[in-house]
Amino acid sequence: MSEPFNGTFGVEEIDTAVNLDAVIIGVPFEDNSKIYPKGASLAPNKIREISYFFSGQSFSEQNIHSLNVLDLGDLKITRKYDETMSSLAENVSKVLQKNALPIILGGDHSIALGTTKGIIKSQKKIDAVIWLDAHVDLMDAYPEKEKYSRATSCKRIFDLNFFNAENYYFIGCRGHNLGLEEVEMIKTNGMTTIEAQLFSSRDILKEISKIIDRHDSFYVSLDIDVLDPAYAPGVSVPEPGGLSSRELFSILQILANKTKCFEIVEINPNKDFNDLTSMVACKAIFELLDSK
Repeated sequence: MSEPFNGTFGVEEIDTAVNLDAVIIGVPFEDNSKIYPKGASLAPNKIREISYFFSGQSFSEQNIHSLNVLDLGDLKITRKYDETMSSLAENVSKVLQKNALPIILGGDHSIALGTTKGIIKSQKKIDAVIWLDAHVDLMDAYPEKEKYSRATSCKRIFDLNFFNAENYYFIGCRGHNLGLEEVEMIKTNGMTTIEAQLFSSRDILKEISKIIDRHDSFYVSLDIDVLDPAYAPGVSVPEPGGLSSRELFSILQILANKTKCFEIVEINPNKDFNDLTSMVACKAIFELLDSK
């Protein structure tokens, strides 16, 4: 592992750890699909490296330096998807059972299935899913016949029947890169979408606050391509018309107190410009911990 994320302590195990606030877990996994550019597996260590661009100190009375945050390093990745997801699930479960916040650094979005299985394994109650993403990832198979990819990750979670269908909230999604089956699935199951273009026409933060009031706890999955490529150029599937980084941080601030599991995925350092996208990821972590 590179140096641990700024403001954290690098460890090899958390079994003996006590009084934890959060644990960072790197998952440098990406699928073998030929339609997506490679690079997401480089993200965990790049995020750690770029975290030292910041002090971590803010005007908030609480910040990463006042909390007990550990960095568990990266999982050992194998070519077998199931093995990697089992390892992730085991580690997420351990963190949750210690009443700490898992902060997962992907990797591509297919790792979300492992995160969810960890939530289930922990037997901790998490009410709803916040899916911050340009895409809804509800394809049943994409590319053709591929059921475990970044485009199917939320569908695989849905198939576990752990979260109620109406407790899925897709924020920042936008066209024109959706499948008809995804649109129909959202309508049929009463899922909620807050499309990116609405942020310029309504006070969306108030609407998100109403969602938060309906639930006690959230699993927040942040695909960094929820941002407009102007703010996050280093992604594998850029989609114009996204959120600003300031809008993203505002959302994370109001979600923070009820966020019980958090992941950041789809940063591709090979596609980045001046490490801007990794900087956004670092700031997202700092903002979340300032507000908890």
